[in-house]
Amino acid sequence: MIYDLVIKNGSVVCFSPDRLLNNVNIGILNGVIHKIAPEVMIGKIVIDASGKIISPGFIDFHSHVDGNRFSAERVLLQGATTTIGGERSFDGKAIRKIYELGFLINQGFFISHSFTLRRAVGIKDPYHSADSQEISGMLTLAEKFFERGSFGIHFGLEFVPGTSEAEIIELARLAKQYDRIVTVHLRKDGQEALDSLDEIIAIADKTQASIHILHLMYMVGFQGVMESALKKIRDARMRGLDITADTGIYAAFPSFIGSSILDNDWEKHYGKDISEKNLMISSGINAGQFCDKESFERLREDFPNTLITAFVCDEPEIKRALKEDYVFVSTNAADGPHYENMGHPETAGTFPKLIHKYVREEGTIELLEAIKKITVYPAERFGIKQKGNLLEGYDADIVIFDNETIEDKADYVGKGNPNEPPAGIDYVIVNGVIVAQNGTITQNQNAGRMIENLVGFTRGDED
Repeated sequence: MIYDLVIKNGSVVCFSPDRLLNNVNIGILNGVIHKIAPEVMIGKIVIDASGKIISPGFIDFHSHVDGNRFSAERVLLQGATTTIGGERSFDGKAIRKIYELGFLINQGFFISHSFTLRRAVGIKDPYHSADSQEISGMLTLAEKFFERGSFGIHFGLEFVPGTSEAEIIELARLAKQYDRIVTVHLRKDGQEALDSLDEIIAIADKTQASIHILHLMYMVGFQGVMESALKKIRDARMRGLDITADTGIYAAFPSFIGSSILDNDWEKHYGKDISEKNLMISSGINAGQFCDKESFERLREDFPNTLITAFVCDEPEIKRALKEDYVFVSTNAADGPHYENMGHPETAGTFPKLIHKYVREEGTIELLEAIKKITVYPAERFGIKQKGNLLEGYDADIVIFDNETIEDKADYVGKGNPNEPPAGIDYVIVNGVIVAQNGTITQNQNAGRMIENLVGFTRGDED
């Protein structure tokens, strides 16, 4: 047999059971892994991966790429072959375009309660609690999205403070009915996040829905709150509740300066010495400058969509979160205005930094555990079929990297380029097509496709 692509001589990461397979080759045909075996294989294209790690493609399960080409390029070059978005927007035209033409990487969507469903039923005020009629309308729409392949429903509670418990419960029950996950951005940061976490755990208890708590580092990564949050999640899991979480691996979070996160007295969530001086402007003509009271208030009033980076987190808390097997790693890529020389380094550096800093340099976790947090764990958790592992019959989404040289190069605005590609990633392969090689995107621009969770359903004609 002549394969479309053969990868030979590397160390293949494989799960179930967890192991590195040496002295085996991978034969890829029609975008699928056809054979993994020690025998010699003939391919139209052959990659010699001697001395390299051959990993499942990384899954960027919490991002804001949403069909944006530039953002997709950044996450692709750090090894992501699949992304799931929709937390902030749902662009039907962009989705149809991906269906018809493909995309740089695989793209799926959650449906956003906070930014899609509420707006669809006419709610514009983020402090408004939906009434029974509005909740009914959201349920009807959410059901349609589930039947058309949405991977779950997202609640951005901190951005929409008026969200009532009734809204969450009714939609969580629907998600449970459709075997979809509920992802949650908690209502508050810091100590108050613990109360919000209690709220979500209680809702998980009432509905038995599967819950995933987003970006722990940005919500509880300071003032010693991380350990308390992890204990609450561990205790809930021991009681049989289906709760997982994720964390980023940066100690400063991005947001819009006009966000409700920065409403009056925002700084009290992060510590007594925190003020506007901890907020760096990360887009626009003043990018790289830190705020003072005057510039903070002016930008809030006149340019609320300006991206800021809040240097308020305690970096050692990252290591604490990574040690829990129910905590995955997310990029939160392209959160806010995202273009060249603007943004946050998480979009270009998260996965290489995980391996470079927390596996190779500090030994916080082992290599296979790190890769599981960005491949098979999210694939299984969110219902992403045929991805996240290197097995015969799985999609040929693959990253080939040098474990000794992989390193993030992106840095914060003012210190470097937040979109700088990493070092040490030799190839990124999407559905059997080489889409990036040695930090450069190839001419194969649309190897990715729209992915869906259609468990129990057959997708009909698109509306």
